[in-house]
Amino acid sequence: MCASKIKLYSRALGLALALVIIPVLAGDAIPYQWSGVARIVAVGDVHGDYDNYRAVLREAGVIDKRGKWVAGKTHLVQVGDVPDRGPDTLKIIKHLQQLEKQADNKGGKVHVLIGNHEFMNATGDLRYVDPGEYEAFKTRRSKAYLDSYYQQVVSVLEARRAQTSEGEAEPPIIDAAFKEAWYRDHPPGYVEHRIAWQPQGEINQWVAQHNSVIRINDVLFMHGGLGPSMLSRSLAEINDTIRREVAGAYESATSLGDASEGPLWYRGLARNLEEEEQPHLDALLATYDVDVVVLGHTPDLGVITPRFGGKVIIIDTGISAHYGAHRASLLIEGATRKALHGEHYTPLPTDEDSMLVYFEGLLVTQPKNAKLAAHRETLRSLKH
Repeated sequence: MCASKIKLYSRALGLALALVIIPVLAGDAIPYQWSGVARIVAVGDVHGDYDNYRAVLREAGVIDKRGKWVAGKTHLVQVGDVPDRGPDTLKIIKHLQQLEKQADNKGGKVHVLIGNHEFMNATGDLRYVDPGEYEAFKTRRSKAYLDSYYQQVVSVLEARRAQTSEGEAEPPIIDAAFKEAWYRDHPPGYVEHRIAWQPQGEINQWVAQHNSVIRINDVLFMHGGLGPSMLSRSLAEINDTIRREVAGAYESATSLGDASEGPLWYRGLARNLEEEEQPHLDALLATYDVDVVVLGHTPDLGVITPRFGGKVIIIDTGISAHYGAHRASLLIEGATRKALHGEHYTPLPTDEDSMLVYFEGLLVTQPKNAKLAAHRETLRSLKH
C-alpha cells in the first residue's frame, strides 16, 4: 500500500492512545476589540522560521537582541500561520507566550491570531508539518509511544478487516512494507506533537484562547479575509465559533474554520479583481465599522502589499525561508501607516494615485524581485 494511503488511515484512526477528548469551551469572554491604541506593529505568517521571526520583530523595535519585549504600550499583531513549512514552530510559540506576559506587564499587548495552519494542526491535517516540528517534541519515551501507537493502529485495522462486508474497501494489509512505511511517516516526536495539538493538549488550549479576527482602532486584522456570506456574523460569533472548533466542539456538519469564505481561508480581498471585489469590501468596512483591513495568508509579491487604494493591506510577505525570507512588518501610528522592509520604512499609499509610486520605491531597494517588477508594470499599464 502506498504511503499516502497509510497516512490517510492513520489520520482516520486518530491517536489510539486512550486519550479522553473533552472539548475545552471558553469560560470568560475574550476581548476582540481595542481603541485608543497609539502604536501597532503587525507581522505576517512566519511558518516555523524562528530566526527570521526574531529578526523581523527586532527590526520593528518590538524586542531587543535577547528577545525581550522593548515596545512599551505597543500592540503587536501576528496574523496567524505560526506552524508548518519550517522546523521551529515550538520555539516560536514558547517565545510568543513569553512576549504575551512581558507586553502585558509593560502596558502593551500581543495578539496571536488563529490562521488556517493552526486550525489544520488542531484538527489533524498534517500535510505541511516540517519533520523538524516532530523532532522538537522528541523525548526518551518517543520510541515507546510510537510502538504503542503502532500496535493499537494495527489492532484497529485488523478489527475493521474482520468486519468488512463484501464490496467494501478493505484496510491495508499489515506486513513488513506497511510497518516500514508507517514508521517512516510517523517519526519520533509525532505522538507528543499530536497530543500537544489535540483538544486538551497544551498547544491546542493556548491556540483556543486566541481570536481569528480583531479590531484595533479603525483597523480589522485577520488571517485570510471574510467573504460575502460571513457579513451576517458578528466578530464575537466568528471568534467564539472558531475557538470552539479548535477545541474540538462543532455545532454543525460544516466547519467555519474550513469555510472557503471564512476568516482563515478567504483570498478574495487579496486576489480578486478590485473592480469586482470593491462592493464586497465596501460592505465589509461598513458592517464592522472600520477603515482598513489587514490580512496575511497570501504572500504573492514578497512585500507589504496595499490594494483598493490602501483599504486592504496584505502583510504575508513570506517571512520564512520556505518562501524566500522576505522580512517585513507593518507600523500603524494614528493615521500613519508605514511598511518596514529590512531597515527601510515606506509610507503606504492612501489612494490609487500613490500606489505606483509606492511599488516603484520598493523596487529601488529590491531590484531583483521579479514579481514586484511585474506588478509595477501592470500598474503602469493601467495608468495608460
